[in-house]
Amino acid sequence: MPIAASFSTSLVPDIAHEVMPVLSWQMATQPLSDNVRKTIIPGRLAMSDTHGELYFARYDARNRLVTGGAVIGPGDKAARLKARVTERLQRLWPQIGDISFDCVWNGYVGMTSDFLPRIHRLGPNAFGWTGCNGRAVALTMPLGRELAKAVQGVPESELALPFTEPVTIPAHGLMRKLAPLMLLVYRRRDAREM
Repeated sequence: MPIAASFSTSLVPDIAHEVMPVLSWQMATQPLSDNVRKTIIPGRLAMSDTHGELYFARYDARNRLVTGGAVIGPGDKAARLKARVTERLQRLWPQIGDISFDCVWNGYVGMTSDFLPRIHRLGPNAFGWTGCNGRAVALTMPLGRELAKAVQGVPESELALPFTEPVTIPAHGLMRKLAPLMLLVYRRRDAREM
């Protein structure tokens, strides 16, 4: 059966409106020395925390620490974020010393209202997900493994996936314009928790 015949396009608009696209920046430090790298995330796992303003880090193949964040407002956003992330890294890991960034890039992440991914059955043999909420590095491996089982015909009751119907964000167009301001709310909540 052709793939197109088993895929329901009627869900696509609803899926697109259940996530909020948020501009996220990432940056990679210069390669860290082996001595420093062994003291910062020594197992080389991807790390993220529970802050509303997500702190995350992982290594690339060249031992560069990849991290980033979000920034709102006018001006040179990359420069402002570099300063903010430098301060954060030096606070978390003082042994990191002076930091410079080899690469800086940005793109959109899909955020859901409850910070949980959405997993959907798109047709008899078609599945998909959205809304990794900035945690795709960690989520895509287990989600992919479970979706591969689903494609192979493993019964839904045996999968570690909560298939759901799309739940759209009310007034999605307006909320999309206001969403960046949530960063201020998250920073305030985070400050109270610390």
